[in-house]
Amino acid sequence: MGLEEVKEEIIRNAKEQEAALIAEARREAGRITKEAEKKIKEMEERSEADTKKMIESAKKQEISSAEMEYKKMLLDAKKNMIDAVFADAKKRLENLDDKKREAYIKKLLEKAKNDIEAAYVYCNKKDVRFVREFKALPVDITGGLIAENQEKTVRVDYSFETVLQSIKDNELQNINKLLFG
Repeated sequence: MGLEEVKEEIIRNAKEQEAALIAEARREAGRITKEAEKKIKEMEERSEADTKKMIESAKKQEISSAEMEYKKMLLDAKKNMIDAVFADAKKRLENLDDKKREAYIKKLLEKAKNDIEAAYVYCNKKDVRFVREFKALPVDITGGLIAENQEKTVRVDYSFETVLQSIKDNELQNINKLLFG
């Protein structure tokens, strides 16, 4: 074997090794590319899942917030309606004809006499004429009366405003049921 043959053998071996290395490098590059694509796909899927979760969470928060706002508005509307009903009742009491007004004052006076030993009676100046057994003193109330004992230590307030407020406070649930079911 001559020098030329050895040289060609070395070159051929080198080319074979080069080809083998290049093939191995291509296989390795393909494997790395596939692995990278797989990781990218997994990251995209996780990202999509996270995005969906975030969107669902945001939806739930918005729905919850909207429901709370609706309930608040509904409660405000109910409160306004109840207030309007009581304002109307107060207006009707203010505008009672004299016969009904006198009947109410007498009933309230009897209730006051049953509750305390009334000595002083305070009422609207329109109602002073209906209180005959006591010296009635005019005060700034819509109607009804306020009674005190002789010592002015015990007072009962049966003014229309107080009676209406008492009814509203004590019967709010029943009123709510009557108006809104």
